[in-house]
Amino acid sequence: MMSTIQAIYTDGACSGNPGPGGWGTVVYFTDGTVHELGGHAPQTTNNRMEMQAAIAALEFLAAHKQSEAVILYTDSEYVKNGITQWINGWKKKGWKTSTGKPVLNQDLWQTLDALNSKQIEWRYVRGHTGNVGNERCDAIARAFALGRSLQLQQL
Repeated sequence: MMSTIQAIYTDGACSGNPGPGGWGTVVYFTDGTVHELGGHAPQTTNNRMEMQAAIAALEFLAAHKQSEAVILYTDSEYVKNGITQWINGWKKKGWKTSTGKPVLNQDLWQTLDALNSKQIEWRYVRGHTGNVGNERCDAIARAFALGRSLQLQQL
């Protein structure tokens, strides 16, 4: 039996917005082990990369088949508020905003919504304040955005 996931940190980065982007996800287990994920998109936005990091986190959690609650930390208020508050209104309005415009990044919101569950506790963490999990995600996301190689810790 693998160890329990305790917390997950996610972050996205863009070199120019829009521009080349990267995302990073760091999974912390109760036994002290860490699993890191990251990816790149050639032309994207910062918000899409923030969302992609959260999607990767939830996909990893689903594959891990854990029933215990998990805290997911993001430094994106857009992601946190979108998934915990705004999404229900968007769905009721046929993926339109309060002003009647189409919701941006609807494809990723739908994926995130499908992966989200009561098991996840979404928490906002202020970026660039020395939080170890957030700083590591940021480093991974920036490296991928800039096309730099980076050694990821993998289980």
